[in-house]
Amino acid sequence: MPYQYRWLAVIAVGLSLFLSALDATIVALALPVMAHHFQLSDSLASSITLSYAIPMTLLILPAGDLIGRFRVLPTFLVAVLGFGLGSLICGLAPNFLILLAGRVIQGGLGAVIATQGFAVAAAMVPPTERGRAVGLIGSLAPLGGVTGPGIGGLLLSHWNWPVIFFVNVPICLLAALLGFWSLRGVTMGDRHSGSRNGFQHMGALLRRPSFLWGLLGFLSSTTIAGGLYYLFPFDLSSVQHFTPSVAGVLLLCMPLGMGLIGFLAGYLADRYGARPLTLIGTGLLLVGLVLLLLVLSHPTSVLDCTWRLMLIGVGMGLFNGPNQALLMSVGHRETMGAASALSNLSARLGSVFGPLLLGILWSVLPGLALQMNGGGIVLAFLAVLCVFCAWIAKPQAQQDPRQGESAHVEQEVAR
Repeated sequence: MPYQYRWLAVIAVGLSLFLSALDATIVALALPVMAHHFQLSDSLASSITLSYAIPMTLLILPAGDLIGRFRVLPTFLVAVLGFGLGSLICGLAPNFLILLAGRVIQGGLGAVIATQGFAVAAAMVPPTERGRAVGLIGSLAPLGGVTGPGIGGLLLSHWNWPVIFFVNVPICLLAALLGFWSLRGVTMGDRHSGSRNGFQHMGALLRRPSFLWGLLGFLSSTTIAGGLYYLFPFDLSSVQHFTPSVAGVLLLCMPLGMGLIGFLAGYLADRYGARPLTLIGTGLLLVGLVLLLLVLSHPTSVLDCTWRLMLIGVGMGLFNGPNQALLMSVGHRETMGAASALSNLSARLGSVFGPLLLGILWSVLPGLALQMNGGGIVLAFLAVLCVFCAWIAKPQAQQDPRQGESAHVEQEVAR
């Protein structure tokens, strides 16, 4: 029988993922205020963002090894409550160094939260519900990143900058309470079987063609997203001449499309299989990018930009959730932490590779029009690669029989 609290557990880890994504962007509008408060230069103020992003990236793979060594509940509670403690340290920081220390704590524990989230959600449900579980939390993560600046701006309009950190505390407490109720006794596998560690699991997964191609497709899609967020603002301001408020709303269209379609994509993947959804999603992504390329460097209307960006977001939403479910299904329950770590690392790398790739290209191309069109062509090529990966990454013909079970739930002795 499926674990009765499985959806409560999925909501708990989804909230924690929302929180870690929210905190990556909520400080954006507060940076000038914090720089003035601590008397920082603009370049030094950027370290407030980097002190969160760097440990979160560097600790992803160690987190993938860590979550397989301990029970789910203690790891989850330490990560979520520790994240809340780091938030309190930031909000109460009397000086800049204490603020950076709090951000480092947030980033390090955010790596554990982000890595554990997908693995636990996939392990808590049977394979017939995995698409919905992964789709749900996969929608909450981009939603947190998108709403961060908006929530931050709303809070800053009424209170001082510490409130953007204090707002994390009730979310942490709620996620911890839900996790304590739903994750008791849950493990990711047999910790006493002398099996491989997390890094060995990662190596074994990367030798599986179905996993490797799925991971490469996911890296391509996140690189496209990172590249678009670098490329499109230049078009909106220098070519379209939209106001900053209109440009900001337009940039929300893509993640909004991803968030709206995420759970539906998971439901459809559970019913019809993940591969048709990944193929349709990458196809829509390619079509959307080609259509966007047609209006790059040419003045057009707000509505014309909106539906093209929404199409790209819907394509990504149809691809990412079902593809994540496929990645989690390649091995068995004990490898889900490793699969989640590699997937999470791909997402972080893609957000860096996209702007880096276009920045290098722009350094050798003269003129804004040529730079825009060249960047669009590169992103369209990555979409073709994404379609190819979705076609090649076929599900396993035979799955580990342990995949048919939900996560191990060991009944604890009632006091």
